[in-house]
Amino acid sequence: MSFLSAIRQLLPTTFDADALDALRTERPRTVLLDVREPDEFADGHLAGSVLVPLAKVAHHAGMIAEAAVPVVVICRAGARAASAAGTLRAAGAAEVYVLSGGVLAWQGAGRSLERGSRSPSLVNALKGRA
Repeated sequence: MSFLSAIRQLLPTTFDADALDALRTERPRTVLLDVREPDEFADGHLAGSVLVPLAKVAHHAGMIAEAAVPVVVICRAGARAASAAGTLRAAGAAEVYVLSGGVLAWQGAGRSLERGSRSPSLVNALKGRA
């Protein structure tokens, strides 16, 4: 693999709110991976998001890559999501996207958030049972 190919593999593809809606319609098994901290998640998250704080993403990266499902990584504004996406891609996940601007942009686009700390299990989400 060339250096440029390796760099491209590590760079996340970003989606806005409308593109995320289209992906979820086309690929219903898409996993929304929220990499914020539990208190941030409880304050408001996208419906159906799975909470895996950034510090735990590397631990779950192999399992996520093996699931071979699209994953959209979400954080507050995008920086943590981009970092997590790089970790997932390095582990072999092929379809990893970042919600551009994170939860702030989602809300800015007039989209609603769910409140509370309840999160589907990552295993169930990866199997399409969230």
